[in-house]
This record gives sequence, C-alpha cells and structure tokens, in this order.
Amino acid sequence: MLRSDTSIRKKIVLAFILNFVFIGLIAVITIFNLVRIERRLDFNAVISRFLDATLELRRFEKNFFLYRNKVDFTEAVLYISTIETIIRKHRNDFDGSSRIKDWTVNIFKKNRIPTGSSESVSNHILRLAHEYRKLINKAFTAQSDFKRLEEEIRRKGRELTETAEKHAQTERAGIQEMFSATRKNLVILVVFFIIGISLIGKLISSVAIRPLKELEMSMRRISSGNFEMLSLQSKNDEIVSINRAFNKMMKELFAQKDIIRSEKLTSLGTMLAGIAHEINNPLSNISTSAEILFEEFDNLDPEYRKELIDQVVRETDRAKDIVRSVLEYTRDREFRKSEVKLLNLVSETMRFVRSDMPPHITLTVDIPEGLIVNVDKQKIQHALLNLIKNSIDAIPDKNREEKITIKAEEHNNREVKIMITDTGVGIPEATIERIFDPFFTTKDIGKGTGLGLFVSHYIIEQHNGTISVSSRPGKGTTFTIILPAKGREQ
Repeated sequence: MLRSDTSIRKKIVLAFILNFVFIGLIAVITIFNLVRIERRLDFNAVISRFLDATLELRRFEKNFFLYRNKVDFTEAVLYISTIETIIRKHRNDFDGSSRIKDWTVNIFKKNRIPTGSSESVSNHILRLAHEYRKLINKAFTAQSDFKRLEEEIRRKGRELTETAEKHAQTERAGIQEMFSATRKNLVILVVFFIIGISLIGKLISSVAIRPLKELEMSMRRISSGNFEMLSLQSKNDEIVSINRAFNKMMKELFAQKDIIRSEKLTSLGTMLAGIAHEINNPLSNISTSAEILFEEFDNLDPEYRKELIDQVVRETDRAKDIVRSVLEYTRDREFRKSEVKLLNLVSETMRFVRSDMPPHITLTVDIPEGLIVNVDKQKIQHALLNLIKNSIDAIPDKNREEKITIKAEEHNNREVKIMITDTGVGIPEATIERIFDPFFTTKDIGKGTGLGLFVSHYIIEQHNGTISVSSRPGKGTTFTIILPAKGREQ
C-alpha cells in the first residue's frame, strides 16, 4: 500500500492542486475586477448623464438670467428633476458604498467625493438640487432682490457642476486603476503559472523521469545479456514497487532459465542412447579396419591398404562430427543468431533421436537443399528435438506403419515455414490450448516433465517466430513453425 508521504502520485497531485488553487485565486480576483470594471463603466455612464444634466442646467440658468424667459426657467427646473431622479436611482453608487468592495484596487481608499461634512454624497447633491430649485423658483417670481438670488443660484449651480466633475474624474481614475490592477493580476497569473509548471516539471523529473531512465538503462543491459538485479535510488513508493516487481521478475527469469537448462539436460539424457548408437558404427568400422591392417599389413595390396586407411580417417571424422554436434548442443552460451542450412540442421538433430525411433515409425524429411534460416542453431535444435520426441511419444506401438514428416518451405518471401506432422493419437480439443503451458502433460506419470513444448514455444518466440498446432484425435498432429529466413542459396 502506498503511503501518502512517499507517493509520487500524491506529490504530483498536491503540486498541481496548489498550483491551480493559486491560479484559480488569481483568476477569481481578475474576474471579480472585470465585473467591477463593468459596473464602474455603467456607473460612469450615469455620472456622464449627471454631468450633462448639470451642464444643461447651467446653460438654461444663464439664458434665464439674460432673457427672463419662462421656457428657460421650465427647462432648468426640468433638469433639476432629472438630476434628482439620477441621484435617487443610484444613491448607493454615489455614496461610495460599492467602492469599499473594490479592495483589489486599493483596500484603504473608498473613492468618496468630499462633501465638507459627514453627510453622504447623495444627500449632499440632493440638498444642493433642492436649494437650487427653491432659489430659482423665488427668482422666477421675485420682484426685488433679484441680484442676490442670482448670485446664490449661480453658486449652487457651480457646486453641483463641481461635484459632478469631481465624481467623473474620480470614476475615470478608479476605472483606470482597476484596469491597471487587472493587468498586474494577469501578469502575476502568467508568472506564477510558469513558475508552478517549472516546479512541477522539476518534481516529476526528480521523482519519476530519472528513476524511469535508470530502469530503461537496466532493461537495455538485460536485453544485451547482462542479467543484473535492479537498484533504483528513490524513496518514492511507486519506484520502490517497480524496483521490487522488476527484481521479482528477474528472479522468475532466472528460475525459468534454470527450468530450460534442466529440461535440456533431460533431453540430453534421452539423446545418449542415440549418440551411443551413432558413434558405435564408426568406431566398429575403425576397429575392423585397424585389425586388418595390424594383422595383414605386409600381405595387403597397397591399394587395399590405402583404402583401409582412408576408411579409418573417414570414420574418425564421422565420430568427430558426432561429438562436435553433442558439444555444440550441450554448451551453455549467449543467444546468437547465424545463417545455417535448415536441411543440415534437421539432419544433425535427427541423429540424436534415431536410436530412439521405433521400427514401425518412418521419419521423412522434405526440405529444399538451399533453404537458409537465421537462427541460434543450438536452441533451434533443442526446440526441434523436443517436437520430434513429442511426435514419437504420440505414436503408440502398433502393427501398422506410422510416419513422422518434417517439411519446410519458403513463406512470405522473408520467412520459412516448418511443419512436423505425425500420425499419432492426436491431442484432445479440451487440452490443445494448454499444451504450451509449463508442467502441463498428457503423458503418464514419470513419462514426461511437461516442459518440452513450453521450452520449444519459448525458444521460437526468442527468434521472433511463431509456433502453432493443429490436431485431430486419432488422426495425428501437426506443429507449424514460422522462422525468419535468409532466403534460398543461389
């Protein structure tokens, strides 16, 4: 079970969570600012209407004092009503309560318009508008003291205009400040995103990529034949688990290698009778020729004497070849492919089982002379020997003649197909899918290890080849092997 404090997954997930929490926070602040900017822009439009209304009010005010026209008075009163409507509708915005929420711009500034007293901005403007309305109404009906009323009205008008202008300036400055803050937030977002991703990349490199690179190098050593246990330097649980699982796999491979060696020794024991028979013939011929030469050397015709000596040399070479074949088969060496004639390889393999072949079985070989395969000769001999021996065992003692046929042909231009067919008892459908499993056998106890076909399958796969089987119970079995080929000799 992975502990949370040493798990790569936990560390990477935590790093991503922290990174995205911070990014999310900046994004939320940015979105909040954009919403506030939108609201401030809407309010800026309101202030623009407020400022336009005050300016129009002052224009009609000026005309009224110049011409004492009732139309100008009516328009001025109408704009006073417009100003009051705007202020009442947007009282909270004018009072600056929403500006306190804009803490992302400047938490210590409320952006209030100074009024010179403790009253709110909206009340201040409404009071000015109310006083302005009373004064202009008096001026419209006044018969005397008009000059003083004019000065009062102009002063109140200036206050309204100045208030509107200051509010417009403050809003423009606030909007500009919010745009600046949003720009800074976006820059911070990008910077911290880059830093976060860099830290996560460094974390992944240190806790995962480096150990996996070491694992890759170890795999390459193993593929080149250097079998060593893995020792990854990491405290992370996943890497420790990989290290443990890999070493367990290596132990199983070593065990499998021992199984193959053991099965090979079993096959070699089976071959000894055949080897003894094979080597006995040349030794008998050598012995006979040597006795004749020893006893009748002076009386022999020179030509016949030379013939006997040639026979001793030939039979000695024949025995030497048999011994060499056995030595090549038994030698434990690294996997190494080479180009060999398939016919010679099969013929040499048949030599090992010839004495084990019952007299009622005929072994037929149908392989073109020039067919070349690119294989490890020793291992393919091992696989073929197992398959031939399996075919022999599948044929019971009978009065009628039985056959084992080894046939080969070119396949798909770059491959060779080898078929080993027997007329034995066949394989039941219920067990045919399991015949390549280790330790699985249909033979009687003590007559089979259950490893022959498993090892043959393993060897064929080592050569990037395939092996398949087809069988009809009571009719016989065919093993089909596909191996890489060099081609046909010219």
